[in-house]
Amino acid sequence: MLLAAAGGLALLFGLRDYASLAALVRQPRFGPYFRLVPTVEAVALTPGRYQALRVGLVAVALLAAGGLAGLAWYGRGRRAAARPPGSSRPRRLPVQRALAPLLRPGRQLSGPERGLAAVLLGAVALARLYYAGYYPLSLDEVASYDFYTLPGAAVTASYYPFPNNHLLANLLVGLVHGLLPGAPPALALRLLPTAGGLLALPLVYVLALRYLRFGVATLGLGLYWLSPLGVYYAVAGRGYAWELPAALAGLYATAELLRPQGLRRPGRQLAWAVFGWSGLLGLYAVPTHLYVLLGLGLGLLVGFGRQPARLRRRRLGHLAVATLGIAAGAGVLYAPVGAVTGWPALLANRYVARHAWPEFYQGLGPWLVGTATELLGQRGLSAVAFCLVLGLAPAALRRGRLPEPTRRLGWLLLGQLGLWLPLLLVQRVYPPARTLLPVLLAFFLLAGVLGQAAWAWGRATWPAGSPGLRPARWPAGTPGHLALALVLAAYGGYRLLREQAVLAAQVRQQQQLRRAYGWLQSQGLRRIWVEPRAYALFWQHYALSAGQRPLPLVGVYDAPGTRPGPAGEVEVLAPGPLAPGAGRPVRYRSEQVLVVPVSPSQPLLQDQQAGPGGAGAQ
Repeated sequence: MLLAAAGGLALLFGLRDYASLAALVRQPRFGPYFRLVPTVEAVALTPGRYQALRVGLVAVALLAAGGLAGLAWYGRGRRAAARPPGSSRPRRLPVQRALAPLLRPGRQLSGPERGLAAVLLGAVALARLYYAGYYPLSLDEVASYDFYTLPGAAVTASYYPFPNNHLLANLLVGLVHGLLPGAPPALALRLLPTAGGLLALPLVYVLALRYLRFGVATLGLGLYWLSPLGVYYAVAGRGYAWELPAALAGLYATAELLRPQGLRRPGRQLAWAVFGWSGLLGLYAVPTHLYVLLGLGLGLLVGFGRQPARLRRRRLGHLAVATLGIAAGAGVLYAPVGAVTGWPALLANRYVARHAWPEFYQGLGPWLVGTATELLGQRGLSAVAFCLVLGLAPAALRRGRLPEPTRRLGWLLLGQLGLWLPLLLVQRVYPPARTLLPVLLAFFLLAGVLGQAAWAWGRATWPAGSPGLRPARWPAGTPGHLALALVLAAYGGYRLLREQAVLAAQVRQQQQLRRAYGWLQSQGLRRIWVEPRAYALFWQHYALSAGQRPLPLVGVYDAPGTRPGPAGEVEVLAPGPLAPGAGRPVRYRSEQVLVVPVSPSQPLLQDQQAGPGGAGAQ
């Protein structure tokens, strides 16, 4: 991991000299509408820091290569000494043979089960392709593409003034942009997430069958895959498309490492490799992947702590090495950010800003209800459902008549479902709902496990002489599969159909912004004052994508000391009854955009109490 991280970055920055990188990161075209015009003081980059970065990356890569060579020599000597004289060297176990037990449950499905699985995977694939092609690019995707991807990989990996730069995702977008230079931004942003997610669907499903019954795995994964947030962020050009596969890979690897009977050496090595790489890539995709890693690490710590003393010490030593490896690898991957932008930029994230305790406590309840609603879709009921699953799962996993693999995975899922809550209280932050997608997946899978436990408990509790009260055996064959298909179709159809109103509003907004952009281009205006700033970002993106001259846009709050002139200037506002420009003659109006001339006698939109970015700016 260290060799790949340090070696790749050393090659990347070895090809980029200091002067060209400094010129790029200090250009005012980086985010000028978010008060992010960088200056020499705003960027930490200096010749000394850049040279130290390059030397440090090369040194780490050489040390990692030397360590690998030493370990290979030591291991080869031990294996040679352990072989009896005259015996031949044993053939290495292929990765295919190590993976075969993991994939076996998929081959054991019956015909109806395979049919239902195929229908589910096909429906999920169609939903993702529809969202990838029809859902307009979000503001985050546009900003990432324009300000972090287009300037090149060196800028992508190091420039972090606005903490919305999902480094791994943006580097992959840059790869597509380099291989397909004429591709439209939407294709560059969404090609790899969509293709990678579709290829991973069958593997994720088959691995789930190793720990869960067919009905539970199909229900839990299907409910998540058909949730609007799950569909959208699986194809959007953001880090979440890569973070969730990393979370699933880490989850399955952890479940394998906790097997009571243990793993043979090749399988154990593969599980640790998957655990380490998934943790590192997840952190590079989205820093909040730390929530997932803490839950998995706690599960391994508790599980290994219950093993015999000698085995416990060995396994805990392996966990310590893996943890140090992930931490060191993440430090290397984010080292360019520390050298170029400055380490404080990683923590200056307004989306997860720390709140004072009284303010945090007062807003915690409404935030939790709103987040549960965004994730599950029904206000009030969503929070109740989350609390029920979180409260009932421990009893079901302890006393339910569940197979050992299901209980093992269930405890890990419970850690993902509940651990982020105390961490949130310690941090005093309100993370966006999209950062909790692994929590949503854990919720649906645990809900299926609870259903299985309740069914088994009911059959074992009711007297055999009371057939009218005793739950019947789950209908095998076609009736059971049809019932499962109806539940998934009802939920997925309801959630995705309700989301069409949101999608239609996004499409309508983009259409109106494009029409307004065309009108503004045709007017030859000297200066255009814009608030909301999102409009300026989208119009800048339209100009860059079409190779046109950008509009003379100025953020209302981003030009201190600059005053409007007497002619040739307009102000762009969001229409509404309280729009400050309502009393001036209208130059252009639509549902989303209001353009009025700037009058020297009437000040621009401003709110001195709220300040830039405050309530008035919204």
